[in-house]
Amino acid sequence: MPSLQNGIYRIKSRASQSQSGNQLFVGVDNSQRRGQRSGHIKEGTPIVLVRKEKITKVEVKNAGGDNYRMMFISQEASGMNLGCEKDNLQKNNKVFVTKQDVEWAIDQGSQQNCYQ
Repeated sequence: MPSLQNGIYRIKSRASQSQSGNQLFVGVDNSQRRGQRSGHIKEGTPIVLVRKEKITKVEVKNAGGDNYRMMFISQEASGMNLGCEKDNLQKNNKVFVTKQDVEWAIDQGSQQNCYQ
């Protein structure tokens, strides 16, 4: 996959909770102020599996180096931070995004048991 460009992408996620690893997660950041719809990915955010109705488009902008700022396009997704990691996020409870993680998440969408 070529280097990720700034733009709007649709993130795809595996639907089954029973599959081990290789899943895309959404973290809900309860400390965000109302009306704040975007921000840097934070560590220590509670992690939940993404729900099908919450799959949404995000705008991706480079935030320097291999870090990207991800802004949800849909209003109903406000208050959520998106992060992906190949390890068990439900265990280590961390959310972060680098260029490789973003590319991995988008690329995973072409595999079986994914939806968009």
